[in-house]
Amino acid sequence: MMMRVELNRKDNLMKTFEVKLHGENFLLDLDGEPKKFGFYTTKFVKAENPRKAEKIAVILSYLNPNLKGAVLNEDVFRPTINLQEIKEVNFLNFFAKKSAADFTFYPVAEEHLPAEVIEKI
Repeated sequence: MMMRVELNRKDNLMKTFEVKLHGENFLLDLDGEPKKFGFYTTKFVKAENPRKAEKIAVILSYLNPNLKGAVLNEDVFRPTINLQEIKEVNFLNFFAKKSAADFTFYPVAEEHLPAEVIEKI
């Protein structure tokens, strides 16, 4: 009984955040030919503070099965996910949009890639 009260109290301290992220340097095979892509995604998460919300959102993005299974990168050109914007949102906004967030990919022009990466593509 005491444990349930503590869990509820901690849950009440959690805030809801909208976290906008930008992924870069992802080698993906989306159309039968490996190419470099970047992406934007928005994650809605519960956390104690903005820093923890960012960390949770980045981890969720890396672990997303649609992304995790598609990434072909080797150590030469490591993919990154960086914070673009974060803001606290009300619970109704969080609840309504939580499951709607996904990835929006864009191709990266090869002229912006290092020569060693172009050779591997």
